[in-house]
This record gives sequence, structure tokens and C-alpha cells, in this order.
Amino acid sequence: MAPDTTNEADVQQLTKIVARQNAQLKALNEANLLLSEERLISSVLQRVVDISRELSGARYAALGVLDESGHLKAFITSGIDDRARASIGELPSGKGLLGEMLERTEPLRVDNMSDHPSSVGFPPGHPDMTSFLGVPIRRKGRAVGSLYLTDKDGGAPFDQDDEEIVRLFSNQAAVAIENAQLNEQIQALAVETERTRISREMHDGLAQVLGYINTKAQAVEEFITNKDFKAAGDHLKEMSETARQAYREVREGILALRTQVGAERSLADALNEFITEFQVRLGRNTEVKRTIPDAINLDPLQEVQILRIVQESLTNVRKHADARTVWVSICQLNAELQIEVRDDGRGFNPLAVKREEWPHLGLQTMQERAEAIGGTFLVESTPGKGTKLTVSIPNTPSIRSGQDET
Repeated sequence: MAPDTTNEADVQQLTKIVARQNAQLKALNEANLLLSEERLISSVLQRVVDISRELSGARYAALGVLDESGHLKAFITSGIDDRARASIGELPSGKGLLGEMLERTEPLRVDNMSDHPSSVGFPPGHPDMTSFLGVPIRRKGRAVGSLYLTDKDGGAPFDQDDEEIVRLFSNQAAVAIENAQLNEQIQALAVETERTRISREMHDGLAQVLGYINTKAQAVEEFITNKDFKAAGDHLKEMSETARQAYREVREGILALRTQVGAERSLADALNEFITEFQVRLGRNTEVKRTIPDAINLDPLQEVQILRIVQESLTNVRKHADARTVWVSICQLNAELQIEVRDDGRGFNPLAVKREEWPHLGLQTMQERAEAIGGTFLVESTPGKGTKLTVSIPNTPSIRSGQDET
């Protein structure tokens, strides 16, 4: 039998290696979960660069993102404060080690950046940096960007383990970036489709108003000819009120067109912006209270439809409810995301809605919107006791809670 030559030092070294590998695998798994939470492309890119800095133990990190032609279109940093970032100036032009990374398919490690033949120094205001680790981000054979990491904690150069963990993370980052870009494209399409729908609704509504006013104007002419001035005056008042109502609805339509979710605007931001502006239209007699989480993890189609449901609900409150207080809330209940708009207004009987009473077609449209994104729509109302509209969407990931805002 061969003698056992394994000594205590070897065991300790192997234990350290296994512990580090386990820590790296745990960190990669946590990084993947963090990336999966984000949908906005800007948030995904910042997450990527922040996580890569933490995984490698670097003091500074940056992410260069390429456009379709392979040119640098964005440069996101981590570890550099806003003042230092501003002093650096414009987007890097792709020279030096940064430029070399744009051409590479394999990682690059440098112990001292100034000794590398591709180094061209730093611009004025740039912090001094020594060690360097560059890792390309590729997806389906195409360069997506590069990660740049400098100055490992403790002053030691980056090693093979650092390179491997960041390389593995770069594969996750490539998928996350691609998903965010696809999400952005879907979102843009959903927003454009909704813009077209709102524009069509505004056009159709104005056409009906103009037809109504034209009919009234003809009636007024006839009443004046017959010297029935009272009837003419009554019709003119109706025309005036119709025109004011049309003006309000056009302004609300323009606000809806302007307030949209998008690549750099979350659903929470869009809702808060709309509610703040809409509060002015409701006037001092009606207060809107809201509970909207900072981050709501939904797909683009769901975001667009929920925004429109809330917008239409508030429009109905203004037109019909005569409410003193309106509550808008979004919360996670078990496996459902619940959106609720409630008021303390005059209410109505949902079972006895006639076409000319309350927003029958509006309620139907909101129900169709909710069902189009796999949700349910419920109306609860009693005359004199207000109205509550609830949209429930099943199997929605957890949301990060925000704060109540009045």
C-alpha cells in the first residue's frame, strides 16, 4: 500500500479551494436571481456591472455595450462616484485596453495596465488604476459588450479564479441583456399599439361630439327662426357643456398619450406621474391616495394595459363619481398581483347599468384589457357608497414594496 502523503497543509489548501468554489457558485446563483428581477435595460446593465465588481473583488468596474455595428454605444460604471464620472467626460472612444477588448473573444488579465503595449494612459480626472481584467460578453457568437474590472481589493493582481467567475457571469449577463433588449422592443411595440388605439378613440370621440354639436346648431337656428329663444338658449347651454367635456377628454387623452411606460420609465413611474397630473384635473375637492410599489415585475403588455385601466378608472371617477377621496393601490396577495381603484363617490348599481348611464363601454373595455393579460376584472358598487374596481393577475413574481403617497 502506498503511503499517504497528504499533509495537513494540503488538506487546508483543498478546503479553501472548495470553499471558494462553493462561494463563487452561490454568488453566481444570487447574481442570476438579481438579474432576473430587472426588466428595464438601464437597470439590467447597471446590475451587470455592479455584480461583476462584487464577484471579482474589484474596486472599479465598467460595462461597454456595443451596437449592431460593433461600436461602443453605452458605458456604465461602478465604484466611481458621480463627481469623478462627470470629470472623466465623454464616452470612451474605444482606444487602449478598452479598444482591444472590443476585438477580443477571450478574457484579458494585466497586472499593471501601464506596462501593456495597448495602454494609452488615462484622461484628466480619471482615477489611477493598476491591475486589469477584461471579459468579453458574447451571445450566439456575436459580441454584445465587454466587462472591465480594475484594482482588485488588497492590491493583488486578478487571478485565474477571478477570470473564471467573471467569465461564467458574463454568460448570464449576455442572456439578461438580450432578454432586456427584447423586452424593450416588445414594450415599444405595445406602447405604439396603445398610442394608436388612444388616438383612434380620441378621433372617434371628437367625431361624435362634432356631429352632436352640428345637430344642436341646426336646431338652434330653427328655434331662433321660430323665435323660440328659450329653447335656443337651452340648446346652446348643452352645446357649451358638451364642448367643455370634449375639451377635458381631449386633454386627458393627450395626458394618456404622453404618460407611457417605456425603455427608461417603469410602470410605477408612469402611474405616479399620471396620478400627480390628474390630481390637478380632479380639483381640490377630490384627493387621490396611492400605494404603488417601487418595482412591479410584469411583462410589457401587462404594464401597458394596467396603466390604461388605472387611467380610465380615474377618468370615470372624475366624470361620474363626485368622490371626495380615491385610492389607487397595487399589492401582492399570495400568487396574485392585485390592482385596485376605489372611491367614496355616489356609486351605482352594476346590474342595472344602461347605455346612457355610467361608463358602460368603459367598464367593458377595462374588462377586456384585464382578460387580455390573463387577469380578472371585478366591479363592486352600491348607490351612495362608492365604487371599487379590482384587477387580479395570477402567478406574478414578487414585487419590491414602495411607500404610501398622498
